Amino acid sequence: MSRSPRLRGRIIAGIRERRARNLPKSARASASSILLDILQRLSNEITEAGTDWVIEVSPDLQGKRPRDETKRLVERVVAVNRAIVEKNDREPLSSFIEYVTSLRASLEFRVSTILRGFLSFKRGLAQVLLDEPIRPRQRFEVLQIVEEIYYEAIFQISDVYGAKLVHTIKTRRDEIEVELGVKRQELEVTAEMIERLRTQLIALSLPILRIWKGVLLVPLIGEITPDRAEHARIELLDAIVRHHARVLLIDVTGLSVVDALAAEALGSIIRAANLLGTESMIVGIRGEVARVFVEIGEVFPGTKTFATLDDGLRLALHIGAKKRS
Repeated sequence: MSRSPRLRGRIIAGIRERRARNLPKSARASASSILLDILQRLSNEITEAGTDWVIEVSPDLQGKRPRDETKRLVERVVAVNRAIVEKNDREPLSSFIEYVTSLRASLEFRVSTILRGFLSFKRGLAQVLLDEPIRPRQRFEVLQIVEEIYYEAIFQISDVYGAKLVHTIKTRRDEIEVELGVKRQELEVTAEMIERLRTQLIALSLPILRIWKGVLLVPLIGEITPDRAEHARIELLDAIVRHHARVLLIDVTGLSVVDALAAEALGSIIRAANLLGTESMIVGIRGEVARVFVEIGEVFPGTKTFATLDDGLRLALHIGAKKRS
């Protein structure tokens, strides 16, 4: 087993240990029993609600995939969760991640669409739970079990996403080398450094990649919670100081949910980085992301934004080269 899966296993074990402290064995057994009962009775309702949510928050699916196809994928997400809760069987989870990542590659759907698909079960279940005659505490305990499965899926998807990210940077390496007049050997060293960092950090939901001297890249993946937002601030500021970063690229392509909390966390990171003299850039801005940020009232004044990683990377390396000279 390589270092990254071992580290990921320790992280997941830590999550389960913390959840065990907050959710005693008896309460977990009761919550599991409630969850299985709901799955037996209301799987169709959960699937329908989850499908509606995925289509609503995924404009890139609209007009490109029939609702029945999305529904079939949500049904598999429900089955994956059921297998883990009922039999502690994680083979369907691994198989489904392999399937949907291959599907995404062939149909050119974004990684955020995959993450929304996994989140659909939690969203559909939460809606169904509102009509169940159980105590609020029991609803919370049921959702805690589902959230643990969701984060486990995020870690596995992060491995795939990180590999694709490194591949993209390597593919663009030769063109950037010509444009900036940088030697091929220096780029290869940078790529190797990215690979070492990826191996160490990919199991986390916040990989921080040093892609050039003075240039950092951080892809935000999944759903931003208060705990993850605080962790992001701490880790990023430490990385900026440690690497003497002059430019910080923040990739929002992998955000599965864009809301006020995500906007606030992003603004906080940018303001803190600016205080350290680091210029922040946001890449992966999609139309719906820009719309949500504007509606929330967070437009990140003075911060450069780009639709693609390639555009932001080009300017960041140019700035890094100028500041070194």
